[in-house]
Amino acid sequence: MIRGIIFDCFGVLYSGSLTLMASMAPDDRRQEIYDINLQKDYGYISYDEYLAQTAEVLGLQSSDIEKMLREKHVRNKELVAYIKELRAKGEYKLGMLSNIGERTMQELFGEELHELFDTVVLSYQEGLAKPNPVIFTLMAERIGLRPEECVMIDDLADNCEGAEVAGMQSIQHTSNERTKELMYKLLLS
Repeated sequence: MIRGIIFDCFGVLYSGSLTLMASMAPDDRRQEIYDINLQKDYGYISYDEYLAQTAEVLGLQSSDIEKMLREKHVRNKELVAYIKELRAKGEYKLGMLSNIGERTMQELFGEELHELFDTVVLSYQEGLAKPNPVIFTLMAERIGLRPEECVMIDDLADNCEGAEVAGMQSIQHTSNERTKELMYKLLLS
């Protein structure tokens, strides 16, 4: 029986910007954008270092990168409303598990983060990132449930697979309608 519902941030509750940044990089430096992002997600570099290094690869200023990030992070209001509905029912523990660097989560959610979620696990704080199954196990422990009592909602197949290796069920988010339909079926079973 599912007792915990865990959401990813980028690609689920907010649009992501990594693909945009990578598409702007010269072909021979595109991988650097992914590498810099991964270093940020693991907490190996600060947010300011991330901005500076990304700006250097793209030939822009750090302030340009920060502005683009703010403009590209669009909230999925429908799914956030769904989380509020789940919260109001009080039947499930709700969590956020995201590969993310410092500052970003606070900028996106502010105080609302802890109003929406019982537990938040962020990659940069743990030195782990999805799809490593260990971070999913850690999430289950922190939320106070066994992995098999949790479902992970993520937009990336690799992350869904990592959740399943850890013992969770998963839903690959492709649309709000599909995610809510699959959640409804899963919660009824």
